Amino acid sequence: MDSSTYCTSIIFGLITLLVVFTFHQAVRGSRLFAALVALWIAIQCGTALAGYFKVTIFPRLLLLVVPPALLMAWLFLSGSGKALIDRMNVDLLTMIHVVRAPVEVVLYWAFIDKMVPHEMTFSGGNPDILAGLSTPCIYYIGVMRSGMKWRLMVLWNFLCLGLLLNEMFRAVLSVPFVFQSIGLDQPNVLLLQFPFVLLPGVVMPILLCAHMVVIRNLVKAHWQEPKFMSSGRAVINHFFQLK
Repeated sequence: MDSSTYCTSIIFGLITLLVVFTFHQAVRGSRLFAALVALWIAIQCGTALAGYFKVTIFPRLLLLVVPPALLMAWLFLSGSGKALIDRMNVDLLTMIHVVRAPVEVVLYWAFIDKMVPHEMTFSGGNPDILAGLSTPCIYYIGVMRSGMKWRLMVLWNFLCLGLLLNEMFRAVLSVPFVFQSIGLDQPNVLLLQFPFVLLPGVVMPILLCAHMVVIRNLVKAHWQEPKFMSSGRAVINHFFQLK
């Protein structure tokens, strides 16, 4: 590993720690979450260091998305999972997306080192950096100043969710598997090695979950307001009619 790749690995590792720590705080410091994530990170790092994901006969990298997908299904479908979502800190889950700007910088450095295709970078048609750059503004206006309507917050989360899904598809379709259709001249070999397997295995699932939780909690908290207000006015009008 040369010095530039070593530096990039350290920076990405710090970004991953920041994402995990922020999400851990958002779930109110759940010890169960901390234990599960620590175990999951250890498994990914161990298998990546052993070269497990570099075998491309079977797309082993796709196995990284199975446990996070099962966890998110439990969160949004089970009663105990929904109760945990209700207690999550929406403010922190909004601010967490600021890391997407430095992640895109890391991907650009990896492109310079010929580890990812141009299509994975912000100069190659991947606009996910806009989500990271807009996060401080959205957080300041929408959270600190409470000057943004909740529908606009939901819209921003949907747009950034779309940017994240676009990046995820680009990442998967550029890995040197049989279905590779992007970056044929320069496959995405970055995600096959330590510590960058944590991008699809930890960072992206957490960011995806953060968007879904914020959208769900905002809609749940505000969707009934117009009905409640109209029903309240109806009760008041009916009261005065009786008078």
